This record gives sequence, structure tokens and C-alpha cells, in this order.
Amino acid sequence: MLRELFEWLTCPGTGPGRTLGLDREAVAIAARYRRQRAAWAPHLAASRQAILDAAAACPGRGTALVLGSGACLDVPVAELAARFATVVLADAHQPRPARRLAKRHPNVRLVTADLTGLAETARRVRRRGGTLPEPLPTPDVRLGTRPDLTVSVNLASQLPLAVLRLLGSRLEEAAQDRLAREITEAHFAALARLPGRVCVVCDARWERVEKGRITAVTDALYGARPPAPERTWTWNIAPRPEESPSSDRRNQVWAWLDFTAAAARGR
Repeated sequence: MLRELFEWLTCPGTGPGRTLGLDREAVAIAARYRRQRAAWAPHLAASRQAILDAAAACPGRGTALVLGSGACLDVPVAELAARFATVVLADAHQPRPARRLAKRHPNVRLVTADLTGLAETARRVRRRGGTLPEPLPTPDVRLGTRPDLTVSVNLASQLPLAVLRLLGSRLEEAAQDRLAREITEAHFAALARLPGRVCVVCDARWERVEKGRITAVTDALYGARPPAPERTWTWNIAPRPEESPSSDRRNQVWAWLDFTAAAARGR
């Protein structure tokens, strides 16, 4: 706990990261990873492998854009830096591991960005009232680049959470559910419009498990319906007693090595 507090107090925050509460969230994720390194290892390896396989199938070698890079636990930064002229790590908060990687690799740069496109609008709604735009705008996830490879990594299920936390009780439950779905759908729509190859790794379902039996299931994509995944695996994110002495939490993860083609087939 003291280490987490020290890291949060000494880690420089950013505009969108502070607004969305993601600087504090990054510290909590790092602490959980330290506790659950062995349990997380298969998921992190599968995520990195999906990204590497997508990169290997990508003819262009100009720019790789990683959305939701975070601490890069699930991103093979060194391998991407060896293959592409430029690697852009984009997130609302850039923790120390990402900054260290950018210093280590001259062609890796950090971009701090609100990938929902809603942080400032949601903050104004919280402070002054009003409503979010209808329909939600499709966020600009190109961030001024023309990527040969774009990776959305463990991001789609997380984007709505920060906005919902920011708005708090201003939205009724039905409105929260609708907003979460729309944010997720807007992210998928933005990815499908990008040039180059798009690789997506995201949670699809959150499960609670007791005595080997699934006792609760939550749709991690809030009703959004992306195309059928190319790969699936299980992430043991919180084995007992991380969150409960009697139950485990695990995530079902979906991955696409060519999301644009999969989305086109699904239309």
C-alpha cells in the first residue's frame, strides 16, 4: 500500500489521465501485476504473440500505433521498434515503464491522448450539467499518424469505465448501459476505418468462479457486437484471494489479427 501511494504521488499526471482517474488506476494495475505475475503470464504472452503475428503480416514498416499501451506489459515494444520506423505508444496516462521504453528505443514516442474523445465534455457535464452529444462522435484514434499497424490492446472494455466514473450518478442505470455500449461501438467503428492492418485484443466477458463453477457473467463489451474473434483465451486476472477468499475472477479475451477484414465480413 505504501509503495502504491508513493508511486501515485511521485508519478507525473497528465490532463486526460487526471481527468479520467487513470493515473491512479495505472498504479493499482502495476501493484496487482506484481502480486499476480504468474497468473497473468499466459494472457500477457498471448497478447504479445497476437500483436507480433499481426505485425509479421503487415507489409508496411513505417508506423506502428499502439492504443492503450499503459505500462506495456502486453506490448512487445522492442520487437515492434525493430520492425517499424516509428512506434507510437498512446494512452491517457504514460506510466514509468512506458517512459523508460521510450528512452531506450529512439524510434519509440509517447502520445498522451483521451482515446474516448469524451473526457473534457464529460467533465463539463459533471460540473455544469447538460448532456453528452447524440449520437456520440467517432473518436479520432489516428492521432495525427498514418499507421501501417494499429493495435488496440486490452482497451475496448475499459474505455467506458472511466467516463462512467467521471459522470457518476448524473446518469440513470439504463443511460449508463447505453453510453457504455455506444463508447465501445464508437471505438470499434474508429478502428475499422483506419488505414493499414488493425489488431485488437480485448476482454469479451468477465466471469466469477467459485469451486470450479461460473457463478456470474458480465458482458465486458456492454452489448456491442464485434465480429467473431480469430483467437480466444482466458485471463486469470484475480485468482483468490485477490478479490475474494472464496472466488476467482477471470476474463475471456478475444483477439483479431486483421480486425478491418473481420468487420467487413461481418457486415
